[in-house]
Amino acid sequence: MADNLQETFGLTPIEAMARGLPVVVSDWDGYRDTVRDGVEGFRVPTVMPGPGEGRDLAYRYAMGVDGYDRYCGFTSQLIAVDVEAAADALRRLLRSAPLRRQMGAAGAERVRTLFDWSVIIPRYQTLWAELAAERAQAKPMAPRPQAWPARLDPFAAFAAYPTRPLTRSTLLQRTRAEADMVLQRWRLLAMVAFAESIVPSIEECRAVLGGFETRPVRMVEEIERDFAANRQAAIRRGLVWMIKMGVLAVAPESGRR
Repeated sequence: MADNLQETFGLTPIEAMARGLPVVVSDWDGYRDTVRDGVEGFRVPTVMPGPGEGRDLAYRYAMGVDGYDRYCGFTSQLIAVDVEAAADALRRLLRSAPLRRQMGAAGAERVRTLFDWSVIIPRYQTLWAELAAERAQAKPMAPRPQAWPARLDPFAAFAAYPTRPLTRSTLLQRTRAEADMVLQRWRLLAMVAFAESIVPSIEECRAVLGGFETRPVRMVEEIERDFAANRQAAIRRGLVWMIKMGVLAVAPESGRR
């Protein structure tokens, strides 16, 4: 289940498919090119903050405040995989041997027909020829202004990776998780605690969750208005972290890309 910006093509699912195994992967970047949802396995929806929400992370990395590992760690804390959908996919496979065999066979066939070296090398050669032709005909491009060209906002540069961005119109709902216990427990883990500066405080999380007591489904824009203006952007981005922690979920009404 990839939840980081470093994962591009993703070799592991290909290796599993080559062995005739069904796969459960994130709906994330290159996995869409390798795994067809419901055919070779299941792709689990993902959500990430929208473009413009990660400029501070890019600046900190550019200025040397954060190293590359911490930069990747921060962005990963703000990428959520649908835990319930992942569990449902695994349950379906565990309960059905015919489904496992069917998807496993489909995966093995897909690898043979699309990812064998005898297929890949000619495709590379075709691509090189196409790129050479495009370069020969290309006109100079005017540079687009960027606040820091060498360090783009990660949620803009990689906006195509997740299933959907979190926007102000996204609808959210609480999950059945014991939210306070989950949040307190996760805060004790080093893999989460290091990101304390970029995620909502426990008190802010409680305030977000309290807003669902009278309205079971709330829009992001409505949630952020419950907070002071100087905290709204942080809360909006932090909602993805709360989805990652399993205490919030994207409501079905929001649809999927």
